[in-house]
Amino acid sequence: MRKIHAASFALFLVLCGVRVASAESTFSFESAETLDDMSSLIRSKTPLGSSRENVRKIFVEEGRATLKVKKDDSSVEKYIYDIDLCHYYIWRWNISFDYDGSDQLRQAYVNGNTVFPHGNPKKVIPKFAEEGKKASIYRMQRPRAEAYKGESSLVFLLFDRDSDPSTTDDQALLGAGPSRADPINMGKLVTYTDVEPWRSIFDFEAADRIVPYQGNCNTSR
Repeated sequence: MRKIHAASFALFLVLCGVRVASAESTFSFESAETLDDMSSLIRSKTPLGSSRENVRKIFVEEGRATLKVKKDDSSVEKYIYDIDLCHYYIWRWNISFDYDGSDQLRQAYVNGNTVFPHGNPKKVIPKFAEEGKKASIYRMQRPRAEAYKGESSLVFLLFDRDSDPSTTDDQALLGAGPSRADPINMGKLVTYTDVEPWRSIFDFEAADRIVPYQGNCNTSR
């Protein structure tokens, strides 16, 4: 009887013009605790062929991520969202998407790694210098001063085919980060290989804000 009463009440609200919100209707970055969780969410909410408009609705309007369109390539954009894990680590979600000429989704990336096996292939930078130029490998740091109790900078290696920092399409990085957005249990260390810097957790572009961890920091460590 309880189920019948609940259904009847919901129907009554709809008939009266009251919108009944679904618990799954609004996307939240905090609902994905691990990298695998986020990949699964993307596959379920924005499958290949999804419109750019719908993807933006989910990640920008609902998720409140910072939108960045790639310079010189408007078919590629990313949504970055930073979480302060109790000042021990600044967790970054860097979710990027490739679209075709009709603004339909052709590939998605979670922190630089592809989501769809049958989507557009991941770009791999050849590990040798461009003709007539010299390649370089740089040891770099991405400052994260807000994480003053823990990892206040992220270290990574950057390969550059022409040794020119202003040309970014010939760069790839090697770095590592945690697998869980949880200050108590940050999971295993994940190695990022052959990742485009722009799509990575080491990306220097700033999010509009750094969101506080929603759990209890008093019991984090």
